Amino acid sequence: MEKLTDLRCELELTRTLRHSNVLHMERLYVDVIEESLWIGMELLDRSLADVLAVVGEEVGSAQEDSSSGAVVEIPETMVARFVCDALLALSYLRKHHIAHRDVRSDNLLLSRSGVLKLSDFSSAVRSPPGTHKRSDPVGVIYWQAPEMRTGLYDPLKVDVWSLGATTWELVHGDPPFADVQDTRRIVDEQFPPVREPEAYSRSFHDFLHLCSRPAALRPDPDELLKAPFVRTGCSRSEIVRLLGQCKTIDEQQLLRLSSDSHS
Repeated sequence: MEKLTDLRCELELTRTLRHSNVLHMERLYVDVIEESLWIGMELLDRSLADVLAVVGEEVGSAQEDSSSGAVVEIPETMVARFVCDALLALSYLRKHHIAHRDVRSDNLLLSRSGVLKLSDFSSAVRSPPGTHKRSDPVGVIYWQAPEMRTGLYDPLKVDVWSLGATTWELVHGDPPFADVQDTRRIVDEQFPPVREPEAYSRSFHDFLHLCSRPAALRPDPDELLKAPFVRTGCSRSEIVRLLGQCKTIDEQQLLRLSSDSHS
């Protein structure tokens, strides 16, 4: 019942939202007899977290087998395209005074045409001008803005930090601080240094710096859409090609598992 209440609140919050980078939940279907719940929404291909998992598994396979061919990669220009789509979604939400509060790779989904859409509004809140600050630290700590862990915060400021953390994740495979076993020890107010910083452009580093600024100085999505890094995004066709590669890798892994089970 609590889950149903949460979903109804999410549907109420998002029912009037229409944007190409926001996944729209059309309606809920409740089967009281079977005690089941169905959610009607657009069918998408996979999340960025799924893409990262496939890429990571392919890297491991390539290291074990040098003859396996080229490793699938997420180049910086593709990261920029993902970031641009996410910023367009956040800009739209901000105009409606909505904070998502759980931006991360699991909640950023890709369509078959290579369009990224922001999903899962279970932690989202409406925060019109004059609204009091919040104190509830929702979301997952690795993507959480530092002010969410220390007291009152402006919910409309935290999504940019979380997008920065996701950007960091896209080039490392894991989110910031993922190697910290006791999450209570995460007190940093900046992202960890980028590994192999020379491999990335100045505009990439500048973008991460902007996302990790203190809340009072952190730019909003519209400002970040003007950042040089965001304008370097690849074409949609490259993302479609990546999705095709991920599908091929999935099929190859299934074949390997089937072969191993019969050997």
